[in-house]
Amino acid sequence: MGSKNSLGRFFFEWRDKLPVPLALAMFACARPRPLNWLLGMPFVLAGEALRVWGLMHIGPTTRTREICADQLVTTGPYSCCRNPLYLANLLKIVGFMLIAGNPAYAACVLAFYAVEFATMIPYEESFLAEKFPEAHKAYREAVPMFLPKTSPAPGVSAEPRFEMREALKSEKRTFASTSAILLVLSFCSILRREKAS
Repeated sequence: MGSKNSLGRFFFEWRDKLPVPLALAMFACARPRPLNWLLGMPFVLAGEALRVWGLMHIGPTTRTREICADQLVTTGPYSCCRNPLYLANLLKIVGFMLIAGNPAYAACVLAFYAVEFATMIPYEESFLAEKFPEAHKAYREAVPMFLPKTSPAPGVSAEPRFEMREALKSEKRTFASTSAILLVLSFCSILRREKAS
């Protein structure tokens, strides 16, 4: 368990840097067509909306390199799924891969994130279980880890702790990286059209 936690800590601390080579490889690998954009953008938008909703409940602490929690958050999307930000990220990744339109590249990207999520989620959950033992045990029993329940856990408040303005402010870096990826995909679309003409 210790080695898995060490790997989870590594992925957690470097989670914003490790995907950079995959993003750069998109220049060479992406083959976007108009249909790809129609299929992929709803996933990207749904993922970003879920992230903002989650951040309204958990706040800006997700931006730190050190794992921390001042309380166990179980409201909003956290009442249906214990890791809504990871689910949101997966939706966005699937959206980007659908737009990119390269199955081999998508398989590599999804394999990377499967390893990252499989180590980071247990790392974060073991931290929460140690810090909030009774509360986290009850939470684990009531709410699934990843695939959301259709209805929230009973008796859970839907009121967010933070205003949308704060959530949007803490999401600035993610908005920037999402915009950069979409710009790369747009550039690849233009190149594809020029080669075809």
